[in-house]
Amino acid sequence: MRIAVILFILSNLLAPVLGQISEVQIEQIDAIFKEVNRTDMPGCALAIVQEGTTVYEKGYGMADLERHVAITPQTVFYAGSVSKQFVASCVLLLAEDGKINLADPIGKYFPDFPGYGSAITIQHLIHHTSGIKDYFDIFEDRGHNYLNQIAQEEVYRLIIEENALQFPPGQKYSYSNSGYLMLAMIIEQITGSSFSTFVQEQIFDPLDMTCSMFLDDARKLVPNRAWGYEQNYNDQIENMIMRFDLVGSGGLYTTVGDLAKWNNHFDQPTLGSAQFLDKLLTTGHLNDGTDTNYAFAIRRDRFLGRQVVGHSGSLGGYRSQFTRFPDDKLTIIILSNLANFKPGERAHEVAKILLKPLTNR
Repeated sequence: MRIAVILFILSNLLAPVLGQISEVQIEQIDAIFKEVNRTDMPGCALAIVQEGTTVYEKGYGMADLERHVAITPQTVFYAGSVSKQFVASCVLLLAEDGKINLADPIGKYFPDFPGYGSAITIQHLIHHTSGIKDYFDIFEDRGHNYLNQIAQEEVYRLIIEENALQFPPGQKYSYSNSGYLMLAMIIEQITGSSFSTFVQEQIFDPLDMTCSMFLDDARKLVPNRAWGYEQNYNDQIENMIMRFDLVGSGGLYTTVGDLAKWNNHFDQPTLGSAQFLDKLLTTGHLNDGTDTNYAFAIRRDRFLGRQVVGHSGSLGGYRSQFTRFPDDKLTIIILSNLANFKPGERAHEVAKILLKPLTNR
């Protein structure tokens, strides 16, 4: 225990990487995470990237309370729906290679899908406008504990057994994890390899994201993993054991450092064609022309008078936030192993420290 405390203190002293951020700002940022910066609490890892350089990264709290392991910037977290932008990117890479058409009906890849699948396209799945019910809602209807392991094929069977859409394709935006599970299945059909292998070869290896993986088998070991926790109503910390290993809708295990490398690809793209990044950031539209503000698993929004793009993630005892301010070349990445933690709010608090509000945009 004494050694763990010493390591925790050292990680706090050595983790900061100073650049364009002042000492005063560092103190203000650390104060945001004060409540989890303890040896008896789960916490988070933070990375701040400015103009392609990680100017501050730090771990707060503990990755493993049972074994007294502190969180560092190298700690691996489950990233939840931040995973989706890698799925969408793989689809786009295949489209640029002429191996898939975004206008393809999903019935082309799922012959056993109900007849209404002929009206649903790949594009609908990407932008959450397909009308297919979210499989987490199906789990709830059927009393399935989402933390338990369930086969991809079984989830697909549950989806088609619904035998109805929530609305006609393209009529509404409704977030659906089912669509991204199916996108991963389509990628596997086209490539003949597992999705985990394909994304490793096409994205992680080229970008040197050495600590990232899509876990498609809960029995596999994840080195340097943070375990997920929840703080109950009595303020007690409980371990949330998760055997969930579906990929597509989620499945990504990664570090803030690897997501910083992914972020830098947005500023200096090396994957795909010269138009790849523009396509990745192109939002979907409904049948009536309404902008969904949701691109290829990247949300568009505004904060502090600025454009902001990114995505959040949450499942079990994990929470994540990937937030980019493209005009300022600033990115804030937070990965947490506490279910009650709100990384989106914390990212906004960090942004307020680093950016001046703009009222004329």
